[in-house]
Amino acid sequence: MTTAENGWWSELDDQVLTCLREGPISTGDLARRLNLSPAGATSVLLMLAAEGKIRVTSVELVC
Repeated sequence: MTTAENGWWSELDDQVLTCLREGPISTGDLARRLNLSPAGATSVLLMLAAEGKIRVTSVELVC
């Protein structure tokens, strides 16, 4: 990964963490706020969870 790519990911991580510090937020709302696709937001959240930076505590069944 290049320095520029690493910086971009770090900035995105920081933006997600800032949103989460403000309180609970749905993945869809997070995606809209950060101009990501829902799948992209989910991917970032899963990477942050794998790194131990966040803990996923809720999952909702959509019917």
